[in-house]
Amino acid sequence: MAEAVEKKQEEDMTPLSTGDIIARMVSVRDERRRISGRDKELIEEWRSLEMELLQRLDKQGMKQAATDDGTATITKTILPNVVDWDALWQHIVDTRGFHLLQRRPAAAAFRELNSSGETVPGIDAYTQRTISLRKAG
Repeated sequence: MAEAVEKKQEEDMTPLSTGDIIARMVSVRDERRRISGRDKELIEEWRSLEMELLQRLDKQGMKQAATDDGTATITKTILPNVVDWDALWQHIVDTRGFHLLQRRPAAAAFRELNSSGETVPGIDAYTQRTISLRKAG
């Protein structure tokens, strides 16, 4: 079975050299960083425009505005903001209200327990293999 997987992986390899792959990975990573930086700028601009439009619609007593470019509608969503973690945890334990939590273990806390030899029931550890890349020079 392992031989079949290795053979399939070899078949999937590109004709690029190792150096070409690393160069392309550096290029892709740099482009992702550039795009991520631009995305952060756009998110900031979006939030600023959103706040201005919310204020303007509120001042005009409107819940929606439409132009030839599009329609903007105020939507409301109720979200949690924990102000007393101790009270929340006690409520969760007392009511078995675990549905109030997202279903994802904290990776850093798990790694710490795992490295000290402690076993966490219900969790199997696996090793994720990735490439750590540094640009030369």
